[in-house]
Amino acid sequence: MKVVAHRGIHRYRRWFQLALLVVFFVLLTLTVWPLGRLYLGVFLVADPLIAANSFANGVWKPAMLLAVVMIALPLVAGRAFCGYACPMGTLVELTGGKSRPSRISRGTRRTLRELPAFVLIACAGLLLFASSVFLLFDPLSTLTRSATVLLYPLLDRLLRLVGNTAALAPPLQSPVDAVNSVLAGRLVFAQPLVYGLQLGVLAMFAAILGMSWLEPRLWCRDVCPLGALLGLAGRIAPLGRRVDPEACTSCGRCAEVCPLDAVSEDFQATDTTRCQLGFECADVCSTDAISFGTRPATANPSTSRRAFLGASAGALLVGFYAYTGFSHRARDPRLVRPPGAPNERDVLALCSRCGQCMKTCPTNVLQPSLSKAGILGVFTPEMDFRVGFCEWSCAECGRVCPTGAIMPLALKRKHETIIGRAYIDRNRCIPWADGKTCLVCQELCPIPDKAIVINEAQVRTPTGKRVRLGRPEVIAEKCIGCGVCEYNCPVPHESAIVVRAVEPERRG
Repeated sequence: MKVVAHRGIHRYRRWFQLALLVVFFVLLTLTVWPLGRLYLGVFLVADPLIAANSFANGVWKPAMLLAVVMIALPLVAGRAFCGYACPMGTLVELTGGKSRPSRISRGTRRTLRELPAFVLIACAGLLLFASSVFLLFDPLSTLTRSATVLLYPLLDRLLRLVGNTAALAPPLQSPVDAVNSVLAGRLVFAQPLVYGLQLGVLAMFAAILGMSWLEPRLWCRDVCPLGALLGLAGRIAPLGRRVDPEACTSCGRCAEVCPLDAVSEDFQATDTTRCQLGFECADVCSTDAISFGTRPATANPSTSRRAFLGASAGALLVGFYAYTGFSHRARDPRLVRPPGAPNERDVLALCSRCGQCMKTCPTNVLQPSLSKAGILGVFTPEMDFRVGFCEWSCAECGRVCPTGAIMPLALKRKHETIIGRAYIDRNRCIPWADGKTCLVCQELCPIPDKAIVINEAQVRTPTGKRVRLGRPEVIAEKCIGCGVCEYNCPVPHESAIVVRAVEPERRG
């Protein structure tokens, strides 16, 4: 069956791209406390890579049915998601252009055609051995992470600057206040956002965009793991681009305009692992030789047995290294995970490193881990109590997590979940070390019956004077490790009361 492709479809493709890019950022902007919901991360939930990893590790959510639809789409529409809906693909295309000539040789381009197979083998090897570190390179996780760590802190500071400057003019003060009330918590935050690993995130994001300067859409075609997975499904597609050999004049214009280099060297066949059905090729064909129909002629790349076996052995070795604990070390006592996070092995197996939990956190306490969780734990969430604290009335991180690395908790259960324990350094604590009164940690402790008490005693001050002084002490069985005390401790630099990790447990 033959269906003539609509000659203007690629012009509407750009509108689809821009519209869905806006939707992506609107949903991400709304992912804030107290509005955090899983549906705000619909792009992440519908990601087949993220869903497959969660399912393989025993986590199932009904919303993951969207991922089933996504993986089935290439059977009828090729890699249409890459060309019409992927927000990262849109940015790659907008910043890289499509008319720039290739800067790599033709032989290298042929070699790169085999790269998606190796990317999938590496992902499968890590998935088999319960390591989700490959999701660090998932395009939707990457864009969410980059926006959270780079874009929103920048917008926060720019809007503050503009608002503070405009408020200097008395007539503008009321409009500025009105705008601030709308943007508060969404783009303007109570405290300026601060995240670690910003340079690393920036470098990775810039590298993805920069690949297009070597070869247009090089990331999308040959490196992106999600694109490789969708391309694998497209390999068996019964529908796709067809060329009438009698009408084709082999002018080559179709190959010149194809953004994913899916047209074969003889212009008759199609690499269905790449084709995104934009039909730029049909628009430039002067003989109407190109159509959409059944049983398209394919020119899909093949991988040699030796290369396949070598890549598989390497992937299994890396996965085995991760699973058996050779890459692990004793858990850093400073590594405190958010409430709802299961044991450490499950966090490393499930976390997509998307940063969605960090985006919704109202106090900025959730930070990307660098070294505390080891190399396989890079960018998994940890609590940094010198940046913020775990808000007593908030449980948003579990609601927006698309993978189950942080499980949703009702507030009552969250209040009973122990993630850490506070310890007082008596050599730094003001009452203990300096003989002066300080009640900050005890007064601000959110536990209703207080996990910190003040015990009075006769003490000798550093000057030799005897006074009766109240000194704080932690009641271990009441502390849940929320970090309010550490964050608010007035001792500069390193707090005199610090929270150290314990295995997550529920009190009672």
